[in-house]
Amino acid sequence: MSQPPYGPPGQNPPYPPYQGPPQQYAPQYPPQYPPQYGPPPQQQGPGFGWGPNFGPGPGGPGGPRRPRKKSKAPLIAILSIVGIGIVGAVLIGLVKKAAEDVTTPPVTPTRYTPKPTASPTGEPSTPTSTGSPTEASSETIVAKNPIYTVGQMASVGCREPNIKPNTAKNAAAYWTAIKPCLDQSWKPLVEKAGFQFTPPTMTFWAGTTVANPCASGAVNVPFYCSANNMLYMKVDVFVKAYTEYPGDPIGEAYARMWYTRSVAHEFGHGVQNMTGILQAASKLRYAQEDYAGQMRMTRRMELQANCFAGVFLAVNKSSYPINGNLLYVWNKYVVTAGDKPEEGDHGSVASQGRFMGRSFNTGNPASCNTFSASPANVS
Repeated sequence: MSQPPYGPPGQNPPYPPYQGPPQQYAPQYPPQYPPQYGPPPQQQGPGFGWGPNFGPGPGGPGGPRRPRKKSKAPLIAILSIVGIGIVGAVLIGLVKKAAEDVTTPPVTPTRYTPKPTASPTGEPSTPTSTGSPTEASSETIVAKNPIYTVGQMASVGCREPNIKPNTAKNAAAYWTAIKPCLDQSWKPLVEKAGFQFTPPTMTFWAGTTVANPCASGAVNVPFYCSANNMLYMKVDVFVKAYTEYPGDPIGEAYARMWYTRSVAHEFGHGVQNMTGILQAASKLRYAQEDYAGQMRMTRRMELQANCFAGVFLAVNKSSYPINGNLLYVWNKYVVTAGDKPEEGDHGSVASQGRFMGRSFNTGNPASCNTFSASPANVS
């Protein structure tokens, strides 16, 4: 999952319920990414999802906070009213870290088996098992996955779409233009690791619910569903983020960076799905004896998806380009967003820097083995 930002630092209210029926975006989108709308079935109990929080449970949603909107009043007037102390508090608020949302979609642990192709040496790539001759243990799949050995990702020269994502239609077009870059970037690595590359499909939606085979209930963020290998990209919250501060180049760059990182993050869950990490981690999560252990396993999954996003952004940062305002907001607001240590499901600021921050420099999935990291490093 990924949580889009809205609201100034320290003031991040729940996104207001969608008013009226969802708009139909289908005519504007390529047919391979069909939008899907409609209320999901009634919630049958707590769910887990690699995206939004589908069911009740500890840890409500929270997300990266927007940079504070610049005041229209003269600075002297502000100082005369609020005083130096309040201004200092505002400056502190601007750099306050943001917590990302909870989640992980329901997966039947025994439902999925990764689809191996030939290994780089031509030998069968099905991993050996500690319990059977054809199936590796979950611990081996997540901690010793071949995706960590494929080397640096090659740049595909991806460029930021020349589209202002200020409407639902443009938001979908923006993500649609980035999606082929992700396909082209990850396909060689997944296949080199010995797995079949099955690119996720993508759909766009708005509102509070969306029909999907993973779970049901209120949804307020983009998410990935492994049951149909689909990215569910929520347009309305991102349009709000982009249009909230019109004419503010930092605010717009902030929203664009979150647009880009969000789709790369959800695609990262798709990579986990193709390599068997997602299903193996789900088994390990269900096997945990307490809530703290379950949350730690969820953090490993989410931190890795963020790290995989950093791999893609790293190797395409020159062509995109991620410089100027985009690089500024990445360093100041995106890579510094996180939960309080041990309190959330996406990881602390330190953990975000340890994985996503590092992969943004290396461009190598080897930086993303969150499952071999000590508990302290996935806080």
